[in-house]
Formats: sequence, C-alpha cells, structure tokens
Amino acid sequence: MAAVSPPTSLRRRLDLAWERFHAQGELEGVRPEIARSWRRAHVHGVDPALRRAPLVPAEDLARRLEEDEAYGLARAVLAEFAGRLREKGHLLAFADAEGVVLSVGGDADAVAAGEEIDLCPGARWGEAAAGTNGIGTTLVEREPVEVVASEHFVKAWQRWTTAGAPILAPGAAEPAGIVAVAGGWDAPEPQGALLAAAVAAVVAERLRARQGVRDALVRYALRSAWESGEAVLAVDRRGRILQANEAARRSLPLEDGELPRGVRERLAPALRGSPGQPEDELALDWPGTGEERRRVLVSIESHDGRPVGALLRLARRGPARAGHAGHAAARQKLTTRYVFGSLVGRSERLRAAVALAEVAARNDLPVVLQGESGTGKELFAQGVHAASDRAGAPFVAVNCGAIPAPLVEAELFGYEPGTFTGGQREGRAGKLEDADGGTLFLDEVSELPLPAQTALLRVLQEGEVIRLGGSSPRRVNVRIVAATNRRLSDEVSAGRFRQDLFFRLSVLHIAIPPLRERAGDVPLLAQVFLEEAEQRVGRSGLEISDAALALLEGHPWPGNVRELRNVLLRASAVAATSIIEPSDLMLVELRTPPPASPASAQPRGHAAPVPAAAGEPPGEAEGGPGRDELVAALDACGWNIARTATTLGVSRMTLYRRLRRFGITR
Repeated sequence: MAAVSPPTSLRRRLDLAWERFHAQGELEGVRPEIARSWRRAHVHGVDPALRRAPLVPAEDLARRLEEDEAYGLARAVLAEFAGRLREKGHLLAFADAEGVVLSVGGDADAVAAGEEIDLCPGARWGEAAAGTNGIGTTLVEREPVEVVASEHFVKAWQRWTTAGAPILAPGAAEPAGIVAVAGGWDAPEPQGALLAAAVAAVVAERLRARQGVRDALVRYALRSAWESGEAVLAVDRRGRILQANEAARRSLPLEDGELPRGVRERLAPALRGSPGQPEDELALDWPGTGEERRRVLVSIESHDGRPVGALLRLARRGPARAGHAGHAAARQKLTTRYVFGSLVGRSERLRAAVALAEVAARNDLPVVLQGESGTGKELFAQGVHAASDRAGAPFVAVNCGAIPAPLVEAELFGYEPGTFTGGQREGRAGKLEDADGGTLFLDEVSELPLPAQTALLRVLQEGEVIRLGGSSPRRVNVRIVAATNRRLSDEVSAGRFRQDLFFRLSVLHIAIPPLRERAGDVPLLAQVFLEEAEQRVGRSGLEISDAALALLEGHPWPGNVRELRNVLLRASAVAATSIIEPSDLMLVELRTPPPASPASAQPRGHAAPVPAAAGEPPGEAEGGPGRDELVAALDACGWNIARTATTLGVSRMTLYRRLRRFGITR
C-alpha cells in the first residue's frame, strides 16, 4: 500500500519549528529524536546554510570501498533493490559506519538530484558534517529514523525525506553501516523506512552468517594447532583475541588481555587484506627485551576472499617447524597405542564386548561402538585396528562433534586447489584419504551434518572419495569404525541421521558397558591408574585405603573410566601421605540424568530442565559448589562445559561465572 504524503499543514508546522529553533533556540513541535539531533548539530557547529555535504578524498573513498566488509556483502542486495526504484523517484544509498556514502542507486532523476547536494559516493553524511538527516541521525540513534522535510537541520536538504536503517552486526555496539532511502519530501511511495529496514536486515543476516563461519574457521584452526602442543592464540579480523591456550598466555605477554600495540599495528594491514601483504603467513617479533623477544608465525585465515582472522604460533627454537603438509603427514602415520590387552576388567559385560570386538577384528565389516562418554570407545576402536590385518596401516581418528559444520566435508573428503580462500594452494587430502589402507574412527558420528552423511554413504557404497571442488573420484580402501553415545536408531527416527547410512554402518554393533555396570572392575582399574599416577606426579609407594576403595566402588561414575582415572590422578597429587584416604578423592555426587528413552528423549540442543530460579545451582545462596567440587565435576565430564553444567543442574553462564570466581582453567 502506498504511503500517505505528509500534508502541507505538517510541512508548515515543521518550517515554523525549524525557524524558531534557529532564531530563538526553542524546541517545540518536533519529535524527540529530531530535537536531540538538532541540539547535537548545533553543538557540532553545522552550518544550516550548507549547499553541499563535504567530501572525503578520492583515495580515502577507494580504501573504504575496498575494506568495508558490510558493503562487500551488501553490493548485490543494493543492486537488486535499487533496480526496483528506477521509476519511483527515490534513491537507495549505503553509508559506512562513519556516515560516508559508498554507493547510490535507483531512479536516475533522484540520483541526479542527490548529486546537487553531494548525496553521492564519498560524501560525509554523519551528523557532525551534515546535521540531522536519515543517515547521520540513524547512526547516532542506532535505530531506524525517518527525517521529513524541515526536520533536516540544513535547509538545502529540506526538499527531501531521508529514511535510514542501521545494519547491526552480531556482538557489535555500533552499526556496521546504514541503508538509506531518499526521495522528495511529498513523494507518495515507496515507504522508505520499511524498505531501508528490509535491506539492512538482509545485510545484517549476511554479516551474521559470515561471522559464524569466521568464528568456526578460526576456532577450529586453533583446536588443530593445540594438538602440536605449541603456544598458539587466535584473533578476529580486528585483532581481538578469540582464544589463547595456556602456553601462549605464559610465553606471550599481553597488554590488558589484548595483543601488544606493536603486534596489532603489524597485523592490521594483513587482516585488512591490504595489497602487498602475504597471503598465507608472515613472521613478526613479539615485543620484549633481550632473550625475551620471541618470533611469532602468523597464519591469516580467509573466507570468501577476505581475511576473517589469524592464528599466531610461537616459533619453536631450534629446527624449523613443519608446515601444514608436515602435520598432515604426521597424522597419516598415526598408529594405535592400545590393544585389547589394554582393556582392564573381568566383568562379564566387558568381556562380552571385548569378545565381539575380537570378532570384528577378524573381518572388514563396519562397526558401531555405543557407550557413554568415558567408557573407552576409542580404546576399543584402536584394539579392533591393532588386531586386524590393517594393523600396519594408518589409524585416523576424527571427532565429528568437534568440527564446525561448514568444515566437516573438507576435513573428511579433502578439497582441490583453489576451493577455499586461505586453504592450502595445492589442495589437501581428507581424513578418508589419510586413512587409506587402514581404519577411520568416527567418534560422535551422530553429530555428522546430513550433507556429510550423504557423502560418507557414497564412500561406503562405492569405495570412492570426491574432494570438494573436484569431479574425479579417488579410490580408497578404508575400514570404518564409528562411535556414539546416542542410540542411532533414535537419531534416525528423529530425522537427524540417514536410515540408509545407519544400516551401512551398524553391521556390527558393540555396546560398551558403563563403569557402574562392571561389577568388580573398579579395584582393578584403580590399581592400574594409581601406578600411572605415580609416574605422572613423581611419587612412589602410593596405596588406597580400604575406606577410599569402598567409596570408589560405591560411586555411580557418571564420567565412567575417564572420571575414575582423573580422580586418582588428582588424589595422587594432593594426598598428604602415601595412603590415599576418602577425603583425598574429593568425590562429588553428581546428579546424572537417567538414560533417555525414545519417548522421553529431548531434541538435540535442548538442555535438561534446570532446577532453581534463573538457572542458579541449588545452594547458590549458601555459596554453591566449591572449587574442588567444580574441578571434580569438570574432570568427570571431560571438561565439557555444556555436559558439566547439565550434570550439575545449572546454566552454562552460571558455571562460567563460578569458574571465573575460582580462577579455574584447564
């Protein structure tokens, strides 16, 4: 429906209000946002008799056009919507976060009229330069604003109505840019405020999607680098630290939790993608004196042709660090550490599972290992590989739940040269090719996105891999061992797992029992872990008292074997004497939710109901869990924050607050 034109009486009323303000300083008869803007324009000293908006230098405009991320994402959208205005007497403009116009399109007559007042690329339309207007006032108010006729502070702009809408990037306090629609003050259509808001929303969603991919790329790169034990940290495109491991925090001094100024300045051109900067890596010196000065290698991470962040690694002293190809080769040569003899226990259920795994080792059929977290699924997988005819070939493990969804297929199937900006120029083999001739262990297989499930099904059916960006199949001979802590049949019923892939994978199904159902195995495992702990903490002659052993046998072990191992490692370190007593174990009774049945299973991504108001832990008013209890809970859950929060019955934010309060880091 066409917008109703402002009546002439409204125009006269606005004219009078404008004249009273400029003559007497009175503010009556205008909307609050306009009154605020007039005051600001007066403070800025804007001349109401301006004829044109000021312009930035041509080279400055060229830089802004090249570097502005929001504009890069908005160009196609702006072109489409500007085309709809060609015969409607309006123009569509985009301005950056400083109010500088970067593009104008729409009706040719409207564009030409806009040029008469420099409503054109390169013009500064922030309030400090051009007073009250749809672009500058929207930037300050941070919400859509429509400025009609004499509401404009500058008289030359008053033949226009300008409506602006902010582009609000996720997590940003200020708009990333402004979309504005401008036309004659009495033009009947289109509804400029609605159109500007619609375009701004589309651009904001594209920014949100890019930021999600960027964060996934940088954080996944960080996790991969941690495997090497290097000091490493990740930053976003603005040089702000996303994550840093403990080794980096010890070795690379920060300034109030941020990169040192010299490092930020050295990184800035590369993160902007400025011409002449290295495409992949650069080296810089971390500030310090004498021997404290350290060499840091920087890998720029890109997406869609633009840098999105960087990974900084402390250069190792001595021989040069191997590049990405070296890491891939190291993964390809991975061998197993465990055999079936590594499985400690005499319980009937464990021995039955081992017997079935030994059967699996004598053939090449796909295997699914199902068991709770911490039951030793990877140990079983390595045992199957080590006892099979493939024992001399690679064993490659992939945690499907730890790989960001946009990267799963590239990680599993590899990619051809040029497929990804920022990827290896020569392309890269995926995990399936790395495991050729051997075994691929897919942990948390239920977390595979559906597109990756479809591609994996082809590998199982045809024995071929097609890299992303390629068309030529590559033959692979891989045995698949998958693991899950969910019932895959339930995932199929819920539509999250392909039924045909389920039948392909679940040829041999091995249920690994939880520790609480392995009667008599706790003492055996405790002795093995105690001997390991002695070596880890540098002690000898440690023993477990009868009371402590009874406590271990009576504990429900929600974290299973992994929890038992961590409990004994900690107890071995803190015990005052060589006899480990119950108080040394620091066991905490965790509220473990009952196993989900098909009828009661919640959709993925929904946490169990949280007791107490606002997600606070029971007893929060009395102080809540102490430091030792929190560490024990984290150990039991493998330091998985979401799982720990659910187990404790609190929200993740509550758990994070308590971790910060006690200064707990992994």
